[in-house]
Amino acid sequence: MAQVEKDPSTASAPPPPEPKVEADGYATNATDALALFNLVSAEQPAHPMHWPAWKRWSIVTIYCFLQVFVSMLSTEYVSVEFLIQERWGGSTQVVTLGQSMFIVGTVVGPAFLGPASDMLGRKWIYVAAMTFYAIVNFGIAYPTGLPMLVIFMFLAGMTGSVALVNVAGTIADLFGDEAGSAQAMALFAASANIGPSLGSPVGEWIAENASMGFKWVGLINVIVAFAFSASLCFIPETLPKIVIPRSKNISGEADNEVAHVLASTKVSLRAELYFSATMAMKIMFGEPIVAALGITNGLAFGIVFLYLDGVFDVFAVNNGLSYISADLSYLNFAAGVIIMFIFFVPLQTYLVKRDRRKTEGQVRPEARFLLSLVTVWGMPVGLLWFAWTSYGNVSYWSPIIAGTVVAIADTLAWLSMLCYITDSYTNVAGSAIAAFLIPSFTIAAACAHLGVLLFERESTQWAFTILGLCSLSVVGIVNILYFFGPQLRRRSKYARTF
Repeated sequence: MAQVEKDPSTASAPPPPEPKVEADGYATNATDALALFNLVSAEQPAHPMHWPAWKRWSIVTIYCFLQVFVSMLSTEYVSVEFLIQERWGGSTQVVTLGQSMFIVGTVVGPAFLGPASDMLGRKWIYVAAMTFYAIVNFGIAYPTGLPMLVIFMFLAGMTGSVALVNVAGTIADLFGDEAGSAQAMALFAASANIGPSLGSPVGEWIAENASMGFKWVGLINVIVAFAFSASLCFIPETLPKIVIPRSKNISGEADNEVAHVLASTKVSLRAELYFSATMAMKIMFGEPIVAALGITNGLAFGIVFLYLDGVFDVFAVNNGLSYISADLSYLNFAAGVIIMFIFFVPLQTYLVKRDRRKTEGQVRPEARFLLSLVTVWGMPVGLLWFAWTSYGNVSYWSPIIAGTVVAIADTLAWLSMLCYITDSYTNVAGSAIAAFLIPSFTIAAACAHLGVLLFERESTQWAFTILGLCSLSVVGIVNILYFFGPQLRRRSKYARTF
């Protein structure tokens, strides 16, 4: 059984308010619905955090494979853009709308899918979203024109975003604020980066295969998405609000009372819809810490998207590699996240555990940034290194290694932010992650088009130098969040204050 770390600062705290329930057993507004989440405690024996480690890790691994699959589409599309231009014409900026609208879809989807999964449960949101994702990909495979393709890329981003927001929420369900939860979250962060790294060479392979064509980007997604949708029906529910009242592993009068309230209280359809439609926006606009993290991650994501826009020119044009070899260079990001997972995540976990020993077991979300305070410098250093070894006069291995440094730094920063949010907003993790992702991907979508302009007007050296200098802002904000995070959380309505 997993050992859950207790927060002594909450030991004497008064019990959370119970939801107001009408005579028919319904909680009729979103405030009372939210009160249901506050009844959930990691110390309850039926909580999913107490499931066997093999079961929790198996669930997380399956969902991370789902994230790899969905995230491949954004870079697969880039590899087949020239085929789209050959068929329907249009400038590079116009054709790039397919990629940017996919990213915009990942902004819109979490705003509803995250809160819905917090209210209705994770499992069937996964199944429904992936079923629609499979259907939408028929439109990507057989569009009648460029506008239709762009629209269906947006819908694919919206439905596929379940893999972003729900997986992070599922990890919060299964690991909570354990010091070792970063290892599970690191697997998710790695999968989110490995997917785009694989997508580019896979898309190039499809593009160069004369018997396939770009329609197979959509058709392969249809087949795999339906397979995922069917298999996810057999994965157990993980949302504690649903798992606890269903469990037979309930002992003690207090736990029985909580389980009874959770089981007997139903949320009205109006309250469910209101919560699902508004909770992410309430957190995004009302929680300064989430807004700060979202903007920080948006800057980091935007810089990485701009970086990926320029990688092909560096290796295909400056270094004279074949198209497929140039696309394989994207795998340095996959190598970076694997290095991060094997070497840096254990170190981060050690630092968090040491911090909790110093604070006598108190949960301090800012401790998640201890390692990133150092490693985040890898972003400007790696980008500037990449910039001035990108012109083809030195071995192409130099920019490849520099890109790996960027991948390690960027993924660790993202991991720290995700863990910070799930530590602070455990009971509404899906909604909080959604609020975090909305500004992140809004900025990234804009950068998909900005990258086209940047690399058309500047040499690779100066374009990547600009990115390196811009990344200094991420370094600064990570330091601000570490040192001033407690003050920001004290202004929060939904975050836990320790």
